[in-house]
Amino acid sequence: MPTRSVLARVAALALLATATLPAQVTDGGERIQFLKVVARDYVFEAKGSTPAGITTIQLVNQGADLHHLVLVELPRDHTPKEFFDHNRATGTMPSWARVVAQTPTIPTNGELFLTQRLTAGRYILSCQLAASDGRSHVAKGMYQLITVTPAAVPRVAGKGTGR
Repeated sequence: MPTRSVLARVAALALLATATLPAQVTDGGERIQFLKVVARDYVFEAKGSTPAGITTIQLVNQGADLHHLVLVELPRDHTPKEFFDHNRATGTMPSWARVVAQTPTIPTNGELFLTQRLTAGRYILSCQLAASDGRSHVAKGMYQLITVTPAAVPRVAGKGTGR
């Protein structure tokens, strides 16, 4: 039977494991954003927006199929519909779509991290792998549009408003 001190240590460790960690900050004081993306057959689940700056994307594969993530910047003069119509028709990404980053393929229950500096704009998360029926995962609905919002301007401590 465990002693009280052992139980107390186990409880403390459990509390630490579930605690929210403080934001990571670079040496220059820039806050690193975190975006968790869950891949399932055939959908991505992620929050729809994140602030601009250094962003660490955690890709977790909870599907039965292999998956990867292609991060594509969507130009202002194009729509997500144009992107997907071109992708479905040709099986390729349009020439005007800029691939910002891409992860390796990960197996079921796999995860990986990708860190990238993102500027404000619209991005498409997509899985371009082919399913067993030959259709791409993105054609089956495995994509998500996210908006990267302008980063907040940090307030400098000790600076007044001049009043």
